[in-house]
Amino acid sequence: MAIGQKLEEARNRKGISIREASESTKIRGDYLSAFESGNFDLKLPEVYLRGFIRVYARFLGIDPESAVSDLSLELGVSQNKSAKKPLGTISNHDANEVKRDQPTVSSNSTNKPGRSFLSPNLMLVSLSLVGFLLVVIAIIFISKSPDPNATEGSIEHTSAPSVRETESIASSQNILEQNLVQSVSAERMLTLAAIGPIDRLIISDEGRTPKIFHEFKNLSSGWEKTIPFTTSFRCYSSSLENIRFAVDGGAEKQVSGQGAGNFRWIP
Repeated sequence: MAIGQKLEEARNRKGISIREASESTKIRGDYLSAFESGNFDLKLPEVYLRGFIRVYARFLGIDPESAVSDLSLELGVSQNKSAKKPLGTISNHDANEVKRDQPTVSSNSTNKPGRSFLSPNLMLVSLSLVGFLLVVIAIIFISKSPDPNATEGSIEHTSAPSVRETESIASSQNILEQNLVQSVSAERMLTLAAIGPIDRLIISDEGRTPKIFHEFKNLSSGWEKTIPFTTSFRCYSSSLENIRFAVDGGAEKQVSGQGAGNFRWIP
């Protein structure tokens, strides 16, 4: 079963929507829909894809490593399908045509006296090969010569990594992927709309250090703006009753209060 179908069936068994899964995993909803439909051509580095699939599979109760293996298999199949035939290949038919066009040489032909069996080009190639072999032999001889600075009797052993080292490397890779997923999925989108005049509006991104502020003045009814933020935000409005907001394309929300004041959004 394809990894996309496994993810979709697991989500349906839990009885949750794409939007609910997106809010819980902090992964964009359009990415989750693409994963379930088997579309992984999202212009994302492969390490992000693996990290997203691992997080989503763990959330749905699927073995993360098995899900990543299924993803690698699907990515490999799609790459093989898109592989092109290498240039310069000759089919059997073409090879037979080449052989048919080559002139035949009689075994009874004799060489003219005073003429070399090798053409000048072949002689040049032969000399080049001989020179190359001599250089290779010299390099091998130098590399095998003893190091004068080495301590007598000391032998350096290079062994393959142990099982514990291999597990440590895999664990470090998983941590790296999770950090990358968190750095990408942590950014959210805030949509602001004015249903009446607002003299001053200030947005503070509380999840960044130092904080990032967005300030707008003299807003009229019908004004809209979408800005990114991280984790949470604080908003000051000179007219709280005239401001509406939505997070990550969700339902539009009304702010309680009248006149100037602040409100804060925390997931």
